[in-house]
Amino acid sequence: MGEPDYSTGLLAYDLARGGRDDSTNRALDEASRLGARLIYFVGVAPAVYEPLWPVWAEPPDFGAGRVLIAAADALEPAMSSTQAAQAGVAANELRERSYSLVAGKKRNHQAWFSSRTKSAYGHRCAFSGLTLSRLLVGAHILPDAEDGPAIVTNGICMSTLHHTAFDAHLIGVDTDCRVHVARSVRDGRDGPLLQSLKGLDGARLRLPLRPEDRPEREFLDWRFRRFVEVSD
Repeated sequence: MGEPDYSTGLLAYDLARGGRDDSTNRALDEASRLGARLIYFVGVAPAVYEPLWPVWAEPPDFGAGRVLIAAADALEPAMSSTQAAQAGVAANELRERSYSLVAGKKRNHQAWFSSRTKSAYGHRCAFSGLTLSRLLVGAHILPDAEDGPAIVTNGICMSTLHHTAFDAHLIGVDTDCRVHVARSVRDGRDGPLLQSLKGLDGARLRLPLRPEDRPEREFLDWRFRRFVEVSD
C-alpha cells in the first residue's frame, strides 16, 4: 500500500522509473486529466490484495517520482482534492456521513478459542496482570490468517491494548516467554501509557499454571522471527 502523504492525507504511489516515457506513468497522467475512476489494490498480507474503489490520481509529480491517490467512500460520489479545489469545497466543510454494507467471513471457532485461552490464564493479562474481563482477549500467536490452529497452546490472554501492540509487532515474545519491546516504542516519549509498554522489555509472561496450556515453542518462534523482521 502507498505511504500516506501527511500534508494532504492522500496516498503516495511511486511512479515507474521511466519517467514521462513510461507507459504506466503516461496512463496515470491521462487518468488524472480525465478524472477517471481507478481501482487501487491494497496489500493486506503477503501476496494478498484488497481492491479500493473508486480512487483518483492527482497530476503526477515526475520530479518527486510519485503520484498522489485520493480515495472515496464506497457508494458515495466523491472527487479528488484537485477537483474539490476547483469546485470551491472548503477544507473544513462538514462531510455527510455515509454507510455501506460489506460481506465478511465469521470465525465460528474464535469464541471458543478466546474463552478457553482466557480461562487457562486465569482471566489475567499475561503481560500486565490486568483482570478486567471486558478488556481481555484470547489472542493467536500464529495468526488465524496464517492457518494458526485454534488451540490454547497457540494463544495468549492479553488486554486489548497489548493485543493491538502484539499484532502491530510493537511487542514480541521469544521462545523463553520473555517480552521484547520494539525500538520505536523504547525510544518514544508520550506519557504513562507508553511507559507501561516500555517497562515490559525483558519481563516474562505470566503463564498458565498447567504446563500443557503454555505457549508452544514452534508458534512463539514463528511469531518472534516476524517481530524481529519488522519491529526495528
